[in-house]
Amino acid sequence: MKQLIFSILILLVFSGIGNAQKNKANSKKIMKDKEAILAFYEKALTVNTETRPTAALSPLLAEGYKSSSSVNSKNAKQLMGQLEFFWKVVPDLKWEPQEIINEGDTYIVRSVATGTPNGDFMGQATDGTKTFSIMTIDMHKVNDGQIISTHHVEDWVTAMKQLAPKGGSMAMQGIETLKIADAFMGAMGKGDMETMMSLMHEDMIWQNAGDKSLPWIGQWEGKKVILEDFLPVFGEQFKTIKWEPNDALSSGNTAAYFGQMIGLLTNSNQETKEFTYALRVKVKDGKVILWNWFEDSFEVSRAYHGK
Repeated sequence: MKQLIFSILILLVFSGIGNAQKNKANSKKIMKDKEAILAFYEKALTVNTETRPTAALSPLLAEGYKSSSSVNSKNAKQLMGQLEFFWKVVPDLKWEPQEIINEGDTYIVRSVATGTPNGDFMGQATDGTKTFSIMTIDMHKVNDGQIISTHHVEDWVTAMKQLAPKGGSMAMQGIETLKIADAFMGAMGKGDMETMMSLMHEDMIWQNAGDKSLPWIGQWEGKKVILEDFLPVFGEQFKTIKWEPNDALSSGNTAAYFGQMIGLLTNSNQETKEFTYALRVKVKDGKVILWNWFEDSFEVSRAYHGK
């Protein structure tokens, strides 16, 4: 009996030693894997003066590494290239882990990514004046200090909203610009002076290119000058018979129109032939601040002078 008890005690001692050694080895593995994870964020994703993304990731990513999102996947070389670009466009990029959860060889990392882009960032023009701050979630598979794969989710929609210019994205701003320009053109076509006046910026500039012998050609500055000096002269001298915009484009605070036109010059009582025009409109604070008109100046001049 004593021999049996002694044998059991010996077995328990060696078993405990074995488990301790196993736990110690496992702890070392976890520590090594976590060091790789932290280096991924601190040395490759976060801009620093000690290294570059390619140099930092080369020893960390296992052969055959894949980084995947809901829409695409990248290999190690592609990920390095993307991060090198990010470092260039977002010189203060930080990717700071907030929480790391481990289960076996899987590590889930919740982070906060911040940066101030300066240049074309994900299709949006930035100038280094706005910063984004978003949450990201990554799930890494790690073995012996090397990352085998990464599944990642970043809240880039929020980042784009944070980086958008005042008044919304360039596309949304362009739509609003087109609406204001259309309203101004519609009011002008109907002779609705009240609406026209409500849509004119106090500092509006009206530019007409063409033959300077025509009394409405030149630059007219300020809402008051346009209303009192330009529009009465133009309205008296030029009667619109046809005004058809065929194409309209807009981006940000600028809209452009292209179309055909026919006019009657009252001093000669002569009509123009149909001619092409182009118009550039700029909007500020919901009002038209620039009306830049280009027309077939030869045809309009010919009709004005009765030739």
